[in-house]
Amino acid sequence: MNACLSLRHKNPEHIYGNRPLDNQFKIKKTGNSYILYDASILDDPSLQLFDCDYHTNSRNRQNNSALPPDKGVGRAKVIYFSNDNKRLVLKHYYRGGLVASLVKDRYLGFNIERTRAFREWRLLKSMHQLGLPVPVAVAARVEKGLFYYRADLITGEIENVKTLAERLSAQGIDESLWQKIGACIKLFHRKNIYHADLNARNILVADTEAVYLIDFDNSYFRAESASWKMANLARLKRSLLKFKKNTAGFNFSENNWTAFLEGYEG
Repeated sequence: MNACLSLRHKNPEHIYGNRPLDNQFKIKKTGNSYILYDASILDDPSLQLFDCDYHTNSRNRQNNSALPPDKGVGRAKVIYFSNDNKRLVLKHYYRGGLVASLVKDRYLGFNIERTRAFREWRLLKSMHQLGLPVPVAVAARVEKGLFYYRADLITGEIENVKTLAERLSAQGIDESLWQKIGACIKLFHRKNIYHADLNARNILVADTEAVYLIDFDNSYFRAESASWKMANLARLKRSLLKFKKNTAGFNFSENNWTAFLEGYEG
């Protein structure tokens, strides 16, 4: 079995469920917050689930070393936590660019269905139904202000993985794994899914060599076109070359990229 296709077997059905989507997704309003959630995973999500400080302090009190350390990647920080025996990941949405210095986590908008969190959550659900190797969408929260919103996303943790950037910083990977990574990207492109930030940090490689994609903020289904798909691959290669330039001992070469393309085109 293609390692990239093994996600459904990695997510225990007794935790994440596999029921039809009808009546499974719900929206709960609490104060000025709207929570979109999967009722097969969470019964009644509270605002506390989206409190980064609460989870960090709780883990420190319990000295829970089983969970990975919190990570900050660029402007995105994720918190790992457990809830009802489920290992979850909380992401708060932060602005990028110059505007971030003024409004670091506020976005203009009025329609909750068009918010970044709700769009990413629903895209993850669609991709999971297609059998694509992505995290399980658990819940999204949008806190509405007068002219803006703040947002968070909770997904299931994919365990025993490292980012491609982490793997290549520590050691090289063989040709067959590069081919698996290429084949994985091809699966998404065949479904016309455009990943808005395809880079070496948003590709996860498991100990079993299964491959996953993460962080689909601003990503979407796109009309069939070879041009955007090639541009997507070019973006990934630029990311790898940037890591090679800035990271001593980063294991990436043109031969690796050739193997990647063989997997993509195979």
